Order: sequence, then C-alpha cells, then structure tokens
Amino acid sequence: MIEIYICDDEDVTRENIEQIIGNRIIIEDYDMRIKCSVGVPADLIAHLEESNQRRNLYFLDVELNCQDYDGFLLGKKIRSLDPHGTIVYITSYKDLAYKTFQYHVEAFDYIVKGEKKQLQASVAKCLSSFAGRVESENGEEGQFYTVRTGDIIRHIPLAEINFFETSSKPHFIVLHGDHQRIEFLGSLQDIEEELGDQFIRTHRSYLIAVDKIESIDLKHNQVMVGGEVCLVSKKEKSRLLARINRS
Repeated sequence: MIEIYICDDEDVTRENIEQIIGNRIIIEDYDMRIKCSVGVPADLIAHLEESNQRRNLYFLDVELNCQDYDGFLLGKKIRSLDPHGTIVYITSYKDLAYKTFQYHVEAFDYIVKGEKKQLQASVAKCLSSFAGRVESENGEEGQFYTVRTGDIIRHIPLAEINFFETSSKPHFIVLHGDHQRIEFLGSLQDIEEELGDQFIRTHRSYLIAVDKIESIDLKHNQVMVGGEVCLVSKKEKSRLLARINRS
C-alpha cells in the first residue's frame, strides 16, 4: 500500500486536498491511504522517521510559512529519508521547475492552487498518473535503473528506457527514455552486465531495450527504437536477429 503525506500550512487548502485524495482513493479503489496530513514540516518529518515504510507519495506546499523549511528544503530532507519517494508540489506559481534542480529534488508533478474544482481535477489527474506508474513498475517486478547526475539521484523504471548510447564526452552515457534524456558517468559494458537479457548490445555505442524495437533495417545496419535510429554493427547483426526470432 502507498502511504500519502501532506504538508500545507493553509488549513483550507490542506483540508481540500485531504478530501479530494480520500474521495479518489475510494472511487478508483487505489491501494493508498493518507498516513499524515500536517501544516508544520517538522511534524511530517517526525511521522516519517517513525515509519518503516518508504516509497511514499508526498504532497508539499512550496510556500510554507516556516523559518527552517520551505517546500523545496522539506523535499530535500524527505529525499534523504525516502530516496525512492514521489514528491508533488502544490504552489501558487506555475514556473518553479528550475527550483527542483537548484535544491536537487526531482518532482513528479506541480499542482497550481486555484478554485476547488481546478484543484480537484489536478489532484485526480496526478493520482491517476502516479497509479499508472506504480502499476507499470509492478508489472516489471518493480525494476528500475538508478542514475546519478551530480547530487541528483533518479530512479527510472526499465519500462520507460528505450536505449543507452555512448556520449561524445569520454566515459559518459546518454539514457534515452520515453520522457527524458539523461547524460551520466558510466560504462555500456557495466550497464549491459547489470540489466541482463532485457537489453541487447547492437553496436559498441548502443545498448537497446529488446521490447522497444520497432523495426530493423538490415541493408543500412540500423534499428528503430522509441522513434530514434540506433546503429547495428555487422558483428552484432546475427546475434540481434537470433534474439528477435526467439522473442
């Protein structure tokens, strides 16, 4: 079960979010529950430190009226306690994505405060997207690949990764996913050994997800993966075809 934590110092907004989430859990039969709903960051941290469960879902107000924490600093603290947790920010402003990079906090969504109907639609959409991601992860036995870029750690579901490619920068790899492209320090050989049969090496510069292959052009030694062209070396062509035939 996913446990949900809410922190917003505006009582009306927090109560509305509680009600909306509670209603959606009942209507959609989500395997979730509201574990903690508070107006003070220290209270949320205390609840989290007492709990043994991680990979929770957090709804955090950005503009917290607190001397020690705003929403981003609270998110950074949560990351230290629950690295795999999912953070959703509630804000009066739309363009705050850059702040998450400043504080090294990855956000799943931003919900802009407004009328209750607007808030209801935004929270419902967010919960639906999150539930879809959880279902996808469970379908892949919860498998994900962890990428570290500087001080930011990202956990990317394998189902969302199309291929890995060597970067033009020495010793760097580029992850090509459904929703993102991330460059990080790494080795294709190490990634291949870690991920196993779900990915196949088609070229010295490419490691691709087998189930994401859309087409193979043998004449031009190319394979289409996730809408992008990857190369196939003559050496790896027969192994790729044998693998496809087995699938």
